[in-house]
Amino acid sequence: MDERYETEWQWFRRSVRDSLLRPRRFAASLAREHYGLAGVLVALLAGFVLSFSVDALVIASKGLSVPDFVNRLVVDALLLGARLAIVAALVAAAVALFMRLVRHAEVSMDQTFTALTFALTPLLLTPLLAAGLALFPEALVAVGALAVLLVVRLVYGLFANLRPLAPLPLALAAVGIVLASVPLTLSDQVSRIEFTALAYEPTLAPVLAAQPPAGGVTTHGDGFDLTLPVRWKEVHLGIAGELARFETDTDVLVVMRAAGSALVTPDSYAENVAVPWRRGLDRTSASRTIERNGTMLLVDDTYRGTVDGRPELLRQFTTVTGTQGMALLFRFIEPNEASALAESAAIASSWRVRGR
Repeated sequence: MDERYETEWQWFRRSVRDSLLRPRRFAASLAREHYGLAGVLVALLAGFVLSFSVDALVIASKGLSVPDFVNRLVVDALLLGARLAIVAALVAAAVALFMRLVRHAEVSMDQTFTALTFALTPLLLTPLLAAGLALFPEALVAVGALAVLLVVRLVYGLFANLRPLAPLPLALAAVGIVLASVPLTLSDQVSRIEFTALAYEPTLAPVLAAQPPAGGVTTHGDGFDLTLPVRWKEVHLGIAGELARFETDTDVLVVMRAAGSALVTPDSYAENVAVPWRRGLDRTSASRTIERNGTMLLVDDTYRGTVDGRPELLRQFTTVTGTQGMALLFRFIEPNEASALAESAAIASSWRVRGR
């Protein structure tokens, strides 16, 4: 091996090790040492490892074999690594701009980029957490505690890296800028981690606060059971993807299959169904909660808006078993909102998907 390349590689490994195990020692070197492309490589590796670990858990939580999806995992991990490097550069630019605005221009973008990317080195430990959860699902609480510690270590490493570059108030403000950017730039990864944890331990989600309709009629459909008040009547329109349709004089309930795949979490299943369902709804406001019906995890979406000036309330409950998704789609026209929300929740509480 070329001696110069070997020396650079040893330097890089030492830098990563110091950033991970001796954060203060590494932070002290930021003001005097130039790290160049090393920060890019750290961001690529951190993004790759995080993506591969989370996606492997998503697949395992569905009872599928992870090795069957290795090629897809690698491609997605490379993409997230590249994305994390780009996001880190943009956030570093924002921090550097902030420093200029507060007349602390001696902090360069290169320094802030290095401080940010090397603060990501704890993410290199995520495969250990993923393996622990996959092998010992009953240890979710312990793994969750370790994950919280990892996040705390990330934040501490970021602060430790920025502190030698700026006074304490400015370092804290820079940390705030970075943390505020996470839900804006990496919201999908945050959501994937949330739903993966819920897949292993649904009881972390609150119980749907409703009781099945009293005196209702139970329908046994294709893979589901559902109890509805007597005002709902089943109709058959033969629309592709519909498992059942129920109507009243003004309202509609459709039971639909939800499309997805091995790497898709329940929020994406819900969105796939919701897009055509809410088409035509104007002046829309939306809310989402995650609940459970027994051990069945529910993504509960509510949309409020108008169609041709007429108020409508849409509510959707989505669940996923393995790679198969199913959704209850309610449409209430000119509704009494409180009654509509209560009735839809009661119907959803009666919902059973076969195999659970």
